Amino acid sequence: MNNSRTIQFRHRLGIIIPTRNRLELLAKLLMSIEKQTVQPDQVLIVDGSDQPLEKELKTNTTVPITYVHVKQPSLTKQRNIGIQNLNDAVTLVCFLDDDIEFEPDTVEKLLTFWQTCPDTIGGTQFNIVNNPTRNLLVGLFTRIFCIDSKIPGKVLRSGFVSAEVPLTKNIKSEWLCGGATIWKREILANYRFDEWYAGWAYQEDVDFSYSVSKKYDLFFLYESKVWHNPPHYNKMKNAALGKMAVINRYHFVKKYPELSVFQFYWSTFGLIILNILKSVKERDFGGLREAKGTISGLCSILSGNLIQIDENFRK
Repeated sequence: MNNSRTIQFRHRLGIIIPTRNRLELLAKLLMSIEKQTVQPDQVLIVDGSDQPLEKELKTNTTVPITYVHVKQPSLTKQRNIGIQNLNDAVTLVCFLDDDIEFEPDTVEKLLTFWQTCPDTIGGTQFNIVNNPTRNLLVGLFTRIFCIDSKIPGKVLRSGFVSAEVPLTKNIKSEWLCGGATIWKREILANYRFDEWYAGWAYQEDVDFSYSVSKKYDLFFLYESKVWHNPPHYNKMKNAALGKMAVINRYHFVKKYPELSVFQFYWSTFGLIILNILKSVKERDFGGLREAKGTISGLCSILSGNLIQIDENFRK
């Protein structure tokens, strides 16, 4: 049932959802969009599925959809294609992962914030209300190794970013999570997602948002709330995950001279130790596999072979 009501906002919202072979999760997201008190102006599905999902989507949702199917998909490529297919009237662009779900007033709260915010603000992120809380002991370890910081929203010189915390207010940030993010459309005329990041494109959101933060203010929004419900990682693929993450983070650090390759290596050493300790605590091999993949990625970096890994880590 469509619960939208007529409210005059100065911005027109377009939502871009890259997806691949995850119809059930995408259907839940679209259902949550159907229930919004204020409807977006465009919902654009950029589908990289092996078999196009257009027929199933348009049969099972009342949300008007703009649909694009992409061959040889990757997250960055699908986002850039989505930008090219936005309606002319759209002034705010929202990028969503397909495993996000809205609360009923998420869009209304978002547009309310943007109604009066200053022009210096270029991007915002939804409040992901089910983000895990910090472990104090692990937090101390990660700060020593430049993996995290007490201050949320920081891009560390190691290439890591400080974890989000359960929000109690709006927080200014140097980065935004790509799967729950909103940008002024005018920004997207001058910035593009780096398609060097292939497949899952780990770190691409940090790369993109950090570059924008040099000119515009970015904020985590407290009142505009979503839920993130991804399938569990397949721990048998943790080696590939670890390798992809370290290679992509190195690529990010090398792009920005103010970041530190030395701190990148120091933090990676700490991450290896942390994953080994995690395996011991949890009595399984998941952390060991990820540590092994991280070491393999370091070997690739040292040999100058920054390969991209296109793998589904949730199967």
